[in-house]
Amino acid sequence: MQLPALDTAIVVAYLLGMLGVGLWVSRRIGGFKDFFVAGGRMTTPILVCTLVSTYYGLDVTFGTSETAYKEGVAAFFAYSAPFYVAYLAMALLVAPRLRRIPALSLPEAMGHFYGRGARLGGAFGSFVYSAPILGVSGMGWIGETFFGLAFHEGAMLGAGIALVYTVLGGLLADAVTDTVQFTVMCVTVAIAAIYALGDNAGPSGLEASGRLPPETFEPFGGLSLAEICVYGSVALTPLVEPAFYQRTFAAKGSRAIIKALVIGVGLWIAYDWLVVYLGITAQDLVARGELDAEGMESGAIMLRAMQELLPTGLLGLFLAGCLASAMSTLDSYALIAAGNLVYDGWEGVTGRKLEDRTLLWTTRLLTVLTTAGCVWVALQFESMRDAWIFMATVLLSTAFVPMLAALFFLRARRPLAGTLSAWTGLVASLSSTIAFFAWGTEVDGEVSMEVLGRTWIREQAVLVAVPLSIGAFAAGYTLDRLRENRS
Repeated sequence: MQLPALDTAIVVAYLLGMLGVGLWVSRRIGGFKDFFVAGGRMTTPILVCTLVSTYYGLDVTFGTSETAYKEGVAAFFAYSAPFYVAYLAMALLVAPRLRRIPALSLPEAMGHFYGRGARLGGAFGSFVYSAPILGVSGMGWIGETFFGLAFHEGAMLGAGIALVYTVLGGLLADAVTDTVQFTVMCVTVAIAAIYALGDNAGPSGLEASGRLPPETFEPFGGLSLAEICVYGSVALTPLVEPAFYQRTFAAKGSRAIIKALVIGVGLWIAYDWLVVYLGITAQDLVARGELDAEGMESGAIMLRAMQELLPTGLLGLFLAGCLASAMSTLDSYALIAAGNLVYDGWEGVTGRKLEDRTLLWTTRLLTVLTTAGCVWVALQFESMRDAWIFMATVLLSTAFVPMLAALFFLRARRPLAGTLSAWTGLVASLSSTIAFFAWGTEVDGEVSMEVLGRTWIREQAVLVAVPLSIGAFAAGYTLDRLRENRS
């Protein structure tokens, strides 16, 4: 579809505005701490905007709508709802404890409790999770659907613009642009939902129409118990979410981050429900014959649905909102991923700190290289949901057990336990994913593999890797105690 001139102008104006913010904020960057955690001066209002927009990028806007398109309201009740419990736990239980740690990142917090080995493992796990694959994918689909670009061309162009203001202004530029992006993102999704309501009289009207299968409106739809367990497991990621940890260390005080997370829960619930509703609306448009889904990537279904629903002007605003959603995630996670390698990886390997100026410029360079690599990785996953579950699996398997054990069980802070747990989880999650790519069989978009007489799907890797991480922690704890008793 050729985008009308008015819609194109709206999108271009938005992109130019983001570049202007980066240039303005870059004048305030004096060192690495200013660049990576905004000098530790972030207040509640800006924390709310940057947390909500960063954590809810196109993985939610497209990924959740994709799940709703396939599974119905189960996307809300089985996939999204468990996250709200984890958000509150992060706000009320984890964040106050984190504020007592002299750290700037998740891997550094792991190193604080367990030493350099655990910090290095955490740096690699956090890097894989934070690589902005989903934001890059979303911008590739936008470029392909509306601007006639190849997927990789749209991904590279959008990523390049986001990189400019992030490389110039770091977390402060990221947070300021997130405030704008948060507003655009929420307003445009709400407008799209209003048009969808007028088109089909709401969820009750969709259900009463009889065009969609009955399981579309059942809380757990046609999901199997294994799928529900996978969704419940990945919902634990907020407890070790690198962006949440970075914002916690960047906050002006404990109360600021707690209030920001609690407020964010209400906004995330509203946003989730609207996106799920739009995904079901797309399913209805296909059932009515008004939307041709033949040969279309399911992750881009929401974009095509909005083409049918929104008039000129509002479609451009919606696309600006999608770009805002993508960029708010891409810039934040590209910054975190680069910082993990430079700040945590270097010190984890060498035990030495880099000079502040070297740290700043190396992080900027790695931010560019990381994002460039994500264009290639984005091409390896056909579904945003699959990519997200892979990334969450790596993070949970690496950081969840050692980090939560250290925060809540003082006696568990034994170096061998944390190091073995982090590396076992990292290796198990990555090797299982590689095995599925190498030997898995794809049927209807789902990759599966026979192991020991049982069929496993790729998304179930988390159900294996996390228990292995727990076992490794227990083994390391036991060996450490035995060694201590012998001495």
